Amino acid sequence: MPRFYKDEGIVLKKKNLLNDDKLITIFSKNHGKTVLFAKGIRKIISRRLSHLETGNLIKFSFYEKDNYLYLRETEIIYGYSKIKRSDKKINILYLLFFILNKILPENQKEPLIFDKTLEVLRDLNNKDDFNIRRAKLYLSEVLVAHGFINKHKANELTFDPILFVEELIHQRIKPIGI
Repeated sequence: MPRFYKDEGIVLKKKNLLNDDKLITIFSKNHGKTVLFAKGIRKIISRRLSHLETGNLIKFSFYEKDNYLYLRETEIIYGYSKIKRSDKKINILYLLFFILNKILPENQKEPLIFDKTLEVLRDLNNKDDFNIRRAKLYLSEVLVAHGFINKHKANELTFDPILFVEELIHQRIKPIGI
């Protein structure tokens, strides 16, 4: 029998699947990073499609069936439109979300990191002087919270969290236009 859940979260990533389906990665308040199948989401009549833009804060419901999670309903809470109007800010957003998607474990509640992420999104959206230095500070806080590094390491002048994550995931991260 399917189990139903409700939560709120930030859309981190979308991937097209066959037919009109997508795989949606959401960083949620109560379930952590969650990967959901969104059946029929790419149909032109889908009301959920506009809610699932990367970076949107949404309320959503989903259910578990046969060890898979399926998205049901969505409602947009906030769209962070000022971020999406700035090339520099959207590049920072995608950099942060790429790293979060790589280092967060699935289905593990992360309340501290979720709250910090909302704070960073709010700042990125509302402050014109938001820069890569602030983004790196946030990434250092995430790495400390997850136990990848200690606070002493994060405070070293030569520490670069992006380079650290590159070594961690064995992949080059190319920040564009930052």
